[in-house]
Amino acid sequence: MLYGLPKPFRLHLKRDFKDIISNARRARGEGMVIWWRPSLCPGARTRLGMVVSRKLGGAVVRNRVKRLLRESFRLNREKIQPGVDLIVSPRSSETLTDLSNVQRAFMALCGRAGLLKTSSDK
Repeated sequence: MLYGLPKPFRLHLKRDFKDIISNARRARGEGMVIWWRPSLCPGARTRLGMVVSRKLGGAVVRNRVKRLLRESFRLNREKIQPGVDLIVSPRSSETLTDLSNVQRAFMALCGRAGLLKTSSDK
């Protein structure tokens, strides 16, 4: 079993980040902000991108928060509607200290945004 987040599940092109942030919907939650839009490719996977500012902390803090966000997405991507491009930007490292806090905040924010699958979608 792979425990990483494979490349097809990641946003990595600068133009994708710019387009999503400027044209997509946004939701703010506990310690993070997400932008999302439906993918431009039909039948595409849900993809994740991250924007982490230096204001969050030093390199160690920023990398830890990114690892926790990727793991939270990896563990819960089946619960998110397919064909969505997401960008997550953590704003507070104090609230995102461990995996359970990050998962709770991430899933609450996805729920608030209406990105979670309903019982009829499964």
